[in-house]
Amino acid sequence: MPKLSSGTAIAVAFLFGCSASYVAPRFLVPPVHAGTDPPRWEVRCVDSETARVSDNQLSEVTTATGWNPVLKRFGQEGWEPVQFLRSELGVKIDAVCFKRPL
Repeated sequence: MPKLSSGTAIAVAFLFGCSASYVAPRFLVPPVHAGTDPPRWEVRCVDSETARVSDNQLSEVTTATGWNPVLKRFGQEGWEPVQFLRSELGVKIDAVCFKRPL
């Protein structure tokens, strides 16, 4: 495979930078401007004991048991899950954090 000359490498880097500057604004969060109110959120985390999810159901999210009824109930109340806190081994879900607009 032939090596690129330094001029070609600079041209490729320039084109990559130009394309990145075109695409990047689509992924950035718009800044909050003075005189506007940023969205405010109510946040709540629920552990498995409070949610009454038994130990043998802690890894179940896609079935009718385990965390699924908890997620459904909170969703019906306007809560959106934003974080799943897992055990050290990453198998069981120990808690779920939710948010909803104030």
